Amino acid sequence: MIFNSLTFIFLCFIPCIICVLFIEKIGGRLRVRIQNVILVLFSLLFYAWSGTQYIKILAFFILLNYLLGFFVKKSRVVLALGILLNLGILFYYKYLNLVITTYNDILHRDFFLWEIIAPLGISFVIFQCISYIFDVYHEKGKVCRNLLDFALYISFFPKISQGPIVKCQDMEGQLKYRKITFHKFIQGLERFIIGLSKKILIADILGQTSGGIFYNMEMGMDAGTAWIALLCYTFSLYMDFSGYSDMAIGMAAMFGFDFKENFNFPYLSTSVTEFWRRWHISLGAWFREYLYFPLGGSRKGNVYLNLFIVFLATGIWHGAAWVYLFWGAMHGACVVVERYLMRRGWYEKIPAIFRWAATFFIVSIGWITFNVTKFDEFTEFLGYLFGRGTPVSFTWLFYLTPRLVTLWAVVIFGTLIFSRRKVQVQLSKWNEESQIFNGVKYVLLLACVFLCFITSVSEGYQPFLYFQF
Repeated sequence: MIFNSLTFIFLCFIPCIICVLFIEKIGGRLRVRIQNVILVLFSLLFYAWSGTQYIKILAFFILLNYLLGFFVKKSRVVLALGILLNLGILFYYKYLNLVITTYNDILHRDFFLWEIIAPLGISFVIFQCISYIFDVYHEKGKVCRNLLDFALYISFFPKISQGPIVKCQDMEGQLKYRKITFHKFIQGLERFIIGLSKKILIADILGQTSGGIFYNMEMGMDAGTAWIALLCYTFSLYMDFSGYSDMAIGMAAMFGFDFKENFNFPYLSTSVTEFWRRWHISLGAWFREYLYFPLGGSRKGNVYLNLFIVFLATGIWHGAAWVYLFWGAMHGACVVVERYLMRRGWYEKIPAIFRWAATFFIVSIGWITFNVTKFDEFTEFLGYLFGRGTPVSFTWLFYLTPRLVTLWAVVIFGTLIFSRRKVQVQLSKWNEESQIFNGVKYVLLLACVFLCFITSVSEGYQPFLYFQF
């Protein structure tokens, strides 16, 4: 069950919000407790849709880390054991087959491969579990003594499959005391519609073009076609993942929760370092707090080595293939080089437009690894980009349709306009004071809902790209 499916909207989300709003009439803490029960039940329904057998795994994570929270506070042994248990389970589901396959390839063996299907959002679940026991041990957060609250923290369906990664201490107060106001509900609904539109009306259409080109990569392509595929995927991945985050944040707000932003116009970055402060913000914050700082950060050890290790881990986290390790190493090397160059006076004198172009190029090239499974396929596509491809019977003009150009323009100009602080302030002012602005806004949102519905019915729906991680 995915957010952009009619099944989710009509069988999970709408019934859940109706139940929660009905209970909102009850006063006191009992209201929140009943709402938490409802949210846990619907979260389990959401999770069970991917396979009822995974409910047992989710329940195990909840009980294991709930109990660890009581014993980890004064015991480094319990902390280490808890982290190893969580990472061990992650290794089994995501990386065991990669290790076995590599072993067979190197030693020419035929060791048995298990058919292992990872549970939905296991990487995000485990990272939240580790952050919880780590924070309790270091007294950055309190022990969650209520099992229902902890179960909701781990399983809350808006964030369980793709994040954002939320720390227990940031959600703790809201698990016990929250109120759904009309203003907050409408804001959440607007955010949900925006995210749904980004996914269905932009990301999926761009993804169809890039997916078709990458799928037929062995047939060869000209340089123009390769660049169209790369740009389509670059924009599609951003609109897809940021659209999901918008929907998650919007749904959370409709249930009375406040989640932090997960994207901040990352493609405007003028360095890879800045890109990682703007892209998947919750993941970058997790690695910084729970790996980079424990390694010594910039105060202990070799800061360049610490940074490189963090990005290797980021690459491994993204997938069970060696190309992801290469992707992490590439970003790590860029961040290390940037940190070294930033100490040189001449670096800041480079015009921002050139630093932006270099950053966008590096980031876009890195996304190739998300579409291939082997390193030789990565180098093959790089060859296509620079005109070393196999002759083909069609050219890039076949793909450069008016619809594609229009979508590129929407993404580019939308990013350039809405990223400006003055524009955001003015829109916020109009939203509070102008009835005309709100009238136009709601007409556009209703039009987006209609278009999303028509598109979903006529063309079906595509899973979110980050589901694979």
